[in-house]
Amino acid sequence: MIVVLAIDALEYEKVEEYNCIHLKQRCYGKTDISEFSQPRTMVLWSSFMTGENKEEEVLSKGDKEMWNIKWDIEETFFSSFSNPVILDLPGFNYDKEVHDRSRELLKRFFEEKSQGEKKKIRDEYNKLAFDHHRIIKEEFLNALEREHDFVLGYFSVADVIGHLNFGNNTMMKLIYRDLDEIAAKAADKTDKLIVLSDHGMEAIGEFGDHSNYGFWSTSWESNLKKPRITDFRDVILALKEADIC
Repeated sequence: MIVVLAIDALEYEKVEEYNCIHLKQRCYGKTDISEFSQPRTMVLWSSFMTGENKEEEVLSKGDKEMWNIKWDIEETFFSSFSNPVILDLPGFNYDKEVHDRSRELLKRFFEEKSQGEKKKIRDEYNKLAFDHHRIIKEEFLNALEREHDFVLGYFSVADVIGHLNFGNNTMMKLIYRDLDEIAAKAADKTDKLIVLSDHGMEAIGEFGDHSNYGFWSTSWESNLKKPRITDFRDVILALKEADIC
């Protein structure tokens, strides 16, 4: 079984700072996303699953409509597997209702002037993110117990929480420790684990915004150095072929 732990906005420097050994695995580093002028979530995960730079096509939909994109499985490398499970991946099958509510709360937070109302909005925003994280975590761990040849779990919590709380070291450490534990549990089920982010996150005051690189790691010795996110299609399919051989 090949497993991908797809973590939105997993920041390389935070993985190092918190010494998340299970996220780092045997080999790890930064991805090169310099080919993208706007390294946005939908752009990057669309490019990952298709193995092609989809920036122009995704951005042409506009800021609102791009979130309705759903690639057919035949347009992705997922179709190469006989029994894959993909959990909550943007551009494929993510929970758009949760995403839309999160974006709405984020917009309201920055428009609101009252500090009291801002706190209420932040609390609701954080609760929504953590509640959704718990659901995906349970589904992911359950999938690891079943007979799948490919499992991908997408976790948005580091990105969503980070946008409003990146300066809250206690909260961010809690998130990274939890993600590290998830990686440890995944590693118990497979020797073919990839941890991958679309981009990282950098501090903007107390808030967070996307950085210009992502994070990757593998459970085996690899010479990826600074791969592009589109390179992982071939990496994963090569692993699959090695299994067959």
